Amino acid sequence: MRGWRGRLFCALLGAAMAALLAGCAAPVQRQAPELRREAGTTPTIVVMPLDVELAEITAGGVEEPRAEWTDAALKHMRAALDAEAQARGVKLVEFVPERGTPDDRETSIDLIKLHRAVGGAVLVHQYLEGLALPSKDGKFDWSLGPSVAAISRSQHADYALFLFVRDSYASAGRVAMIVVGALLGVGVPGGSQVGFASVVDLKTGDIVWFNRLVRGQGDLRTPDAAAETVRALVSDALK
Repeated sequence: MRGWRGRLFCALLGAAMAALLAGCAAPVQRQAPELRREAGTTPTIVVMPLDVELAEITAGGVEEPRAEWTDAALKHMRAALDAEAQARGVKLVEFVPERGTPDDRETSIDLIKLHRAVGGAVLVHQYLEGLALPSKDGKFDWSLGPSVAAISRSQHADYALFLFVRDSYASAGRVAMIVVGALLGVGVPGGSQVGFASVVDLKTGDIVWFNRLVRGQGDLRTPDAAAETVRALVSDALK
């Protein structure tokens, strides 16, 4: 994400992280107690391409993306999602980009970016005290809009699962700065893990379930730790 919109999003996300790390509202939000389903059937949930990036924090505090870490995280998280779904009897299907018309494919990918923006707004306006939107009237009322029909048409699913995660880890130089800062009584932040997940009704575009994860721990680079993060994010949705 580039330009002023990207910088604004990062600033808002950073502010939300700081406040959420201090502790506030319960993370899970629902529009309905359970997913809509036909009698005797299991809803089909398509897993959208995971919006995940891992970075290393330099001694100076700059986050440098690490492609090899991100690739490993994507593999571990996708396997963990399948394991969670199997354990709960939920039908997850893989997003197949080759399906549908060219317009449907382009719209589906654009919706991942839209989810990133909407999810960031949810973190700010749904969870941070004093920043609630009057138009929501205290309700969880968020949507990706009718364009989600492109996913429904091409993927033949009832719902879509979107995941966003940004994970950072302190480099050796950063760890040294943290130690020196501690000796001087100055707090130097290390890595953090922030993410959110949404289940979207593909008939309406409404986000019917949302959960966030904001913490200063976790590791997506190994299978077991990545599975723990996935459980923390989505286990409540996959039932």
